[in-house]
Amino acid sequence: MTDFIAPQWRAVLAENALDSVDAAWTREVAWVEAPNDGRGGLSGVGRVNLSSAQGDTTGAFLKRQQNHTRPSWKHPLRGEATFKREFDMVQHLQAHGVPTLEPMLFGERHVANEVRAVLMTVALDGYQPLDALVASEEFNRMPPAEKRQLLAATAHTVRQMHLAGVQHRSLYAKHLFAARQGAGYRVVVIDLEKSRFNRVPVLRTVHDLVTLNYRTTGWSRTQRLYFFKQYYATSALSGWQRAVCKLIARRSRARLKPRAK
Repeated sequence: MTDFIAPQWRAVLAENALDSVDAAWTREVAWVEAPNDGRGGLSGVGRVNLSSAQGDTTGAFLKRQQNHTRPSWKHPLRGEATFKREFDMVQHLQAHGVPTLEPMLFGERHVANEVRAVLMTVALDGYQPLDALVASEEFNRMPPAEKRQLLAATAHTVRQMHLAGVQHRSLYAKHLFAARQGAGYRVVVIDLEKSRFNRVPVLRTVHDLVTLNYRTTGWSRTQRLYFFKQYYATSALSGWQRAVCKLIARRSRARLKPRAK
């Protein structure tokens, strides 16, 4: 695959000596979170502040991984970097108008017995993870109308993702980032390494919304009902839609139960 550099960021990356995959691979950065060294490899995220000739500064997340792979039809034995799936899914979602990350640079290298990948995206400055926002005093103080705006924006993003044929497969609230925008909220979906295409709409819905539902304990029953109505873009759920929602609620409760030792 040819290395990707977003045209709108090429000049800024060049000014910061980060306009190549090799430069991004060797750049020293402070890890935002401790690198994952499981599965015989390494995967971590660092932050970079990019300066422009105009004096502006843009935050970016630089993700690097080594030997974190999954089998693919091109590389059934060696596999390809899981960041490759994330990059492909980000591009797919962007093409379908789904709010997600903005990629600046991507590249994959097969070096000796190693598979390396670099993915740089624009930092989500001004955004908060949905789980942290819902658990905060800020959420508790929100008027009902503003809470509904947040729920509607979340439901809209998830619905758009599913309409694009994508099942996230790890749709925890921490993988949805929200920010005030205009009169409402904008919610973007991140962490798409495990995502895949699924041709069956109800499977996309049930799998992802069970995960999201049981991890959003700060939502009331009324708010969950409002979320589902927004997700289905309806003022009244049909019999089939109510059945799906009940299935999601039942599976969510089952996942919250402590497992027997």
